[in-house]
Amino acid sequence: MRLVANPHYADVALTAYVKIGALASRPEGCTAATVTIAEYVGLSKASVERGMTQLMRPGPDGVVELSSTRRSLPGGCGTSAVRRTRPLSATERFVWIPVAASEDLTPRQLRAYALIAYAQAQRIPLSESEIAGALHHHSGRRAGQPLTTAAAGEIVDELEATRWITVERRAGVRGRHHFIAHDIPSALPQDPCGQPSTADVAASSTSGPGEGSGSSADAGSLATKEEPRTDRPDDERAPFSPAVGEVQVGEGVENRGAQPPRGDGEGGLALRADDHQTPLTTPLTKLSGTPLTNHTGAYSGPRLTISAQVHAVLEPVHWLYRQASVYMQRRIAREVGRQLRSGIDGTRLRLRLEARAARTFTDEIRDPGRWILGVGLPHWGCGIFDCEAGVLWSSGRRCSVCEEIVRDRRRATAQPEAPTPTLLVHPTPRSTPAVPRGRCPECGCAVLVLNGAEPGRRCRPCREEHDGMRAGRPSPAVEPTVCTGWDGSGCTRPALGSTGLCVRCRTRELEWAAS
Repeated sequence: MRLVANPHYADVALTAYVKIGALASRPEGCTAATVTIAEYVGLSKASVERGMTQLMRPGPDGVVELSSTRRSLPGGCGTSAVRRTRPLSATERFVWIPVAASEDLTPRQLRAYALIAYAQAQRIPLSESEIAGALHHHSGRRAGQPLTTAAAGEIVDELEATRWITVERRAGVRGRHHFIAHDIPSALPQDPCGQPSTADVAASSTSGPGEGSGSSADAGSLATKEEPRTDRPDDERAPFSPAVGEVQVGEGVENRGAQPPRGDGEGGLALRADDHQTPLTTPLTKLSGTPLTNHTGAYSGPRLTISAQVHAVLEPVHWLYRQASVYMQRRIAREVGRQLRSGIDGTRLRLRLEARAARTFTDEIRDPGRWILGVGLPHWGCGIFDCEAGVLWSSGRRCSVCEEIVRDRRRATAQPEAPTPTLLVHPTPRSTPAVPRGRCPECGCAVLVLNGAEPGRRCRPCREEHDGMRAGRPSPAVEPTVCTGWDGSGCTRPALGSTGLCVRCRTRELEWAAS
């Protein structure tokens, strides 16, 4: 109960403890590999390793629940480690639970089942709020916080659906529910057609007082003497039973040479380091195989059973479901059951799978299990429960919310239309005031007026020409009024300045001089 009541330990740690504790009850301890334990409890290898790592580390009170000893074969090759659980003392709280519960139930359901079994053994009235207080979140933003009463009620309903417990509504003290934990899941009565009937539930398989060791009054042998090993693990008045999961306290030396070889009738469940034990199945050719796989790598363990309702839902993808691994088949069945419990009709799920399988090419499906979980089963559409990929399931009309979302996405991703090109000329504002300019009085070109120079200043070519002419010959007293032509041919235009040429002739003269 230390693992059940302490929020420090994750739910998967309890599942690993129950299975390893049962395997470690043999004299040789638990020699099963991690992947084998994961196959037994229906979890991934990483989840089991995470639970075992938490058990092998000291808890908040410094207690280590699991010890692991590494081994190697005589040739030097490594093999699975030997794991043993910590021996319990007489002052600790504990409860006996069947090992099969760790294989059939999820880790969180197993924790709730152990709590109900302990309350039943101690005759403690239990409510759903008290169950919620013992179950905690171990990841996310609410890590360390207990579950809500509604979430605990869903877990109780799932346990009742698996028939590991029976809930008598409002039959307990002060209107509480009366929870009955079973050692074996109760079987439903069969109707004449061979299908289980849900109208009546079979009676509890837990033996009542005075009924002996059988599961019911008319099954099994009736004991004439009460078994003493039912109260404390340190009671030595009865022989040790390897099915209860208790670890041997005494130390001893195993004489392997004096022991007879084990036969097939003795179970053959230990994975020993020597060659004296018959393997469970045909030896594997690959090192990565497990005892539950054959030489081709396919799963060869017990077959997975699903309900008739889940089988009917998965009818369009039966060919994909058979190709998935057992682990993925369990996840698919749980996901279908979760959606059915949420209120989705089975016909709606089946048509969803059929429609999506019809729109997918067979060669595009690389992993059948992941395709069913990631493409076939998810709910597509808006947040409306009745919306099924843009179509309302109840009426068959288009969903207005989905259409609006599609329009907004198209409008956001659409390319804006290119506008008609229009030439607009805007005057560029000057950052500094314009430089004052003037006109050359001889040729009329623009001249910069700097440092307060006279406004009638000549340009540089005109100044140089004027200075050269003045140095060679005296300037005429009277400036000509008519242009004489740049080549002496004569021109009728008015002359500008002292050169005696008009603007056009002066320009032609400068061009000829430059050429």
